[in-house]
Amino acid sequence: MKNQAIAIKRPLQDQIVNTISWTLNIAPQRLLPYTHFVDDLHLDDLDMMLLIAALENHLDVYLTPEQVASIETIADVTRCFSSN
Repeated sequence: MKNQAIAIKRPLQDQIVNTISWTLNIAPQRLLPYTHFVDDLHLDDLDMMLLIAALENHLDVYLTPEQVASIETIADVTRCFSSN
C-alpha cells in the first residue's frame, strides 16, 4: 500500500516540478523537495500567488487560503496538492 502512495505521489511531484520550472524559467534539477521559495528562489508574495495560480490551473486542483499560507517548500506544494 505504501508503494502505491509513493507511485501516485511521484508523478504529481514531477508535474509540480515541471510546472514550477516552466513558470519560473528554472532548471528542474535546481528544484528539490526542500527548495524554499523565498530563501532559495527569492520569490515575493506576488510571485508566490502567481505560481500557485499556475499550479492550480495546470493540475485543476484549487487550494484553500490556509493551504496556500502553509507553503514554503516544494514538498509543501506536493503535500497540499496531493491532499486534495
